[in-house]
Amino acid sequence: MNFRSQVSAQVWQDLIDRGRRRTYPSKSVLLAQGESPDCVIALVDGLVKVVQSNERGDELTLMLRGPGEVLGEMGVLLGRSRSATVTAALRCAGVVLPAHAFRGYVERHRLETTVYQLTVERLNSHERLQADLAHLPPAGRMARVVSHLADEVGTQQEPTGLLVELGMPRAELATMAGMRRSSALAALGQLQSAGILTLGRRRLTVNDVACLKEVAKGHELPGGMGRKDGTPAV
Repeated sequence: MNFRSQVSAQVWQDLIDRGRRRTYPSKSVLLAQGESPDCVIALVDGLVKVVQSNERGDELTLMLRGPGEVLGEMGVLLGRSRSATVTAALRCAGVVLPAHAFRGYVERHRLETTVYQLTVERLNSHERLQADLAHLPPAGRMARVVSHLADEVGTQQEPTGLLVELGMPRAELATMAGMRRSSALAALGQLQSAGILTLGRRRLTVNDVACLKEVAKGHELPGGMGRKDGTPAV
């Protein structure tokens, strides 16, 4: 679910037509945490990573976003500083619209409710993810994060797989799952050994979506691995 999916083709095109098109190289910053909300960016191609920093400077990857997203919209509508940093995980193309123009666009198309509902749903989704992670074994935690990313940015691959572009090292999934790097990589290895995932350098393919979702609910991996106590089944 993204902004583009919540509006008509004409309303989305109106946003694109009113902005200034820009391209962003991989790893470049589109929006920075703490900055004044002077614009929004409609993402038309590529993949971005949303990262939040705490007072100690620790960074937490919150989510990945793909084409069809509007970035920075809540800061503009609420008049608040950016709450997170958005960087290009892959080369991106977007359309930049000044804050005042976006507010006028939202008012003209009566999108206030749509924008706020989308924001609330994202917050609820993130809270459900964090709640689930607290009660899952290692393989289940990683499966839950991968399932979440597949729902957000996965693209269908023939015949049944889902390609998930990460645009970042797999080790960064550890921070999303609240796991140590070694534990996260081991869990990913278990998921690959079970045939559920195929791991690439900065991407992965979900070969069995149904099985991934079962493991993400706390069920054992095929072959008995992934028990809640972290040991193989006998």
